[in-house]
Amino acid sequence: MISNLKIDLRQLKTFLTIADKGSFSRAAETLFIAQPALSRQIRLLEEALDVDVFVRLGRGVQLTAAGEVLYERARALLQDVEQIQADVSAVAGSVTGHVTLGLLPTVSHELATDIIKAFQVLYPRVTLALRSAMSGTLQQMVSQQKLDMAITDDQKKNQHLRYTPLIEERFALIAPPGSELARRDSIDLHEVLDLPLILPEEKHGVRARMEKEAMARNKKINMAFEVSAWPLMTQMVNQNLGYTILSAVSVGEMVSRGEVAVVPIVNPELKRTLAIVTPGNIPPSIATMKLTEVILEQVSEQVRSGRWIGNLLF
Repeated sequence: MISNLKIDLRQLKTFLTIADKGSFSRAAETLFIAQPALSRQIRLLEEALDVDVFVRLGRGVQLTAAGEVLYERARALLQDVEQIQADVSAVAGSVTGHVTLGLLPTVSHELATDIIKAFQVLYPRVTLALRSAMSGTLQQMVSQQKLDMAITDDQKKNQHLRYTPLIEERFALIAPPGSELARRDSIDLHEVLDLPLILPEEKHGVRARMEKEAMARNKKINMAFEVSAWPLMTQMVNQNLGYTILSAVSVGEMVSRGEVAVVPIVNPELKRTLAIVTPGNIPPSIATMKLTEVILEQVSEQVRSGRWIGNLLF
């Protein structure tokens, strides 16, 4: 153990605030600390480290090379301290802390709402933040610890992540409500490949799957539009500009309003597996584990009630 450590957490918090604000004066206003006192904390920090952490400019400051290293380490350290406090409080019976959950845009809004409501009732002292992005981006953010967990495609491409299988669901053709295909009970995959399709860019899971299926049949996708914004894709289908491929649950609200139709794809069925993804190299916080429990319960309830058609994998 280091017995002569002369750095305290208050100095590190002050340092991070100055770095984020870009000046001592703005940091003093944010922290409600007089600027001379704030300057003294940084001076003591620099003396303890025997380096300069800031370059003083005319109207602000800039991190030195040593300051940049300190910034990354100090930010991680303070996050760990906050997590320690939350976990210790949870042992005493009160779960606290902050959890950031990533969700695919194609996961239903109803599920997200149910998760938020249930978690807030059970753990009111935990702050829950949600982020939406495609699978690849979500998994990268989890590996970089910018997200505590995410619900993504179960791709298992990152060895530094832990995957908990959640549900297997079918893809369907999303068709304009007044189209002839909207009245069909199902559609063969080879027919789908001939339709004018509205799909996301190639790195997206559903696009990659459709490209693979087309290649296996010596065909090319009939690409009408390449659109990565999921709400825009479904809106374009509603306007009769083409068709897209999604799970039924992702457009459940639009189907109930008569804005699009869902036609199951057969011969073969196209399926995807969703998973809960967490960092594989650090243990989850108690708040994160509690959120996982809530997600599993809410997904189970949606499948039991028929709101989500799929096979549970847990």
